Amino acid sequence: MFDINKEQAQEYIRDLGKLENNRKPLESVWQQIMEMIDPANAFITKKYAAKKIWNEKIYSTTAQRALPKFVAALQSTVTPNNQRWHRFTAPLNRLKEKQAITDWLEKLTDAIFEMRYRPNAGFNKAMIKTWRGYGKLGLGVMFVDEDRDGDGATYESVNIKDFYPVLYKDGKIKTCYRKIVKSGWEVCELLKDKGINPEEVIPSEVLDKVKANKFCELNLIHVVCKLTKEEVDKYKDILERPDGSRIITKYRYKSFLILNDINKPAVLDSGKFFTCPYMFTRYQELDYDIYSNSPSLEALPDIKMLQRIKKSTIEAAEKAVDPPLLARNDAAFGGLMPIAGAIMAGTLDAEGRELLKPLQTGDNTRLGVEMEELTNKGIEDFYLVPLYMMYYQEGKMTATEINQRAFERAMIMSINVFPIENELLDPMVARELDIMRRQGKLPDGMPDELRALMDSDEPYAAIQYEGEQHKAQELIKANGIAMTMQAAVGLSNFDRHIPLAFKGYKCLTTIASANGMPADHLLNEDDYEEVSQQQADIAQQAAAQAAIDSAAASVAGDVSARYDNRLATGDY
Repeated sequence: MFDINKEQAQEYIRDLGKLENNRKPLESVWQQIMEMIDPANAFITKKYAAKKIWNEKIYSTTAQRALPKFVAALQSTVTPNNQRWHRFTAPLNRLKEKQAITDWLEKLTDAIFEMRYRPNAGFNKAMIKTWRGYGKLGLGVMFVDEDRDGDGATYESVNIKDFYPVLYKDGKIKTCYRKIVKSGWEVCELLKDKGINPEEVIPSEVLDKVKANKFCELNLIHVVCKLTKEEVDKYKDILERPDGSRIITKYRYKSFLILNDINKPAVLDSGKFFTCPYMFTRYQELDYDIYSNSPSLEALPDIKMLQRIKKSTIEAAEKAVDPPLLARNDAAFGGLMPIAGAIMAGTLDAEGRELLKPLQTGDNTRLGVEMEELTNKGIEDFYLVPLYMMYYQEGKMTATEINQRAFERAMIMSINVFPIENELLDPMVARELDIMRRQGKLPDGMPDELRALMDSDEPYAAIQYEGEQHKAQELIKANGIAMTMQAAVGLSNFDRHIPLAFKGYKCLTTIASANGMPADHLLNEDDYEEVSQQQADIAQQAAAQAAIDSAAASVAGDVSARYDNRLATGDY
């Protein structure tokens, strides 16, 4: 554990206060976005009742209906839950050709997906909340921790209003602060689970508050800091494997849980992490700000305009359906109620001319509807709705057309997907591997070459993503192979040896990878060569046997013919 005194805890609290003040202008913009996009969660700077926001500010729900489609587009493109969206490959080129390493890394891929999608991990829920954060504010925070029972990792999406990061230039977290609110009994139970007596670390004034009301809320701050090089070399841990061997690993982050309640700061717990448990991710990285742009921020002017257009269109429609009445004298018709079926006396003069007429406003609603449709389309473009709906707009499509649409969608979304992979998925997978390693959940039979890399604290598995944007690049290779083979068929009329120029097994593995087929579902090249040779030998033996049988049949036929000839001539 790391030693920290009250003065250092107060320093962390002051630093958090500075970050809060610096972010206040941006949070006012976030509040506007949330009120327009997600009123039920518009609690960035104010505590609104969702009903009040809906009644006073929301006239059109275009943005609210577009946001789920944006979430679905990212979910299906980056982390589809019905298929593997990445695999592990050897980190060094010299290891990629070794089948034993490829087979073990396939087992590792299966193991990490099994851990990630187990029922109590919460991965899908956390990812969907993260994608919603991208759609609303362009930001997402993921917290990956170890399961309390040592059964893999658990995933939690953290609300950005409670998270304050300090980043290096490359986007990695140097220090982060997370504000947490927990009930008094929950804090005490958390400390007891870690073997800490609450009365020894919680100030007496706060403890009296908890004893008076165990459901009272306590304000906590979780601080995670990257260790300096000297601290990394100092703090190491020795992990013992089941076979008796040991692994020396290094801690890289330290953490503190600080109580910040009724001006009585206190450090409740301290700890250390091998890898950072928080992933701070941005939909679009800005040049001079650590925060991000977002579809909602870009569409905010259109969203505001649409609310005005919708309100005006509603008012115009109300005037057309229930128009104001024109009267000659206000006093004459002051108490008149023109309801259906009513008899309105005094509304005609002696000659039967109308004394009360409706105001003719003209057909102004059509213009409002046209403006609304144009604005709707612009908002949906920001949320990538056309990309999400591109498979459903043209009716029936051929397989070639579907592949082309998928390629177009992948290319358009790649500018946003690749940064997400760098800031969210890469550190998340590194954290998962760290947890699996320390819990002893790596597959058995790890090759010696990979074990040597792991023991030397080097990467022993590289991530190969298999989302749409990556498959599109692989499909280019697969289509190139198919087109070249078609050309070779024509050329074989002039040179029958042309098909021999293809490395058939290499072409097959490239096409299989482009279609997302797991590598362990194909024979490795050595086994394929062995099977091919066996089949060639069998075919050669069958041909030789057929030749022998044909020759024997020919000899037998000749003998039989000569014998029949002797019988016919009587020449015995």
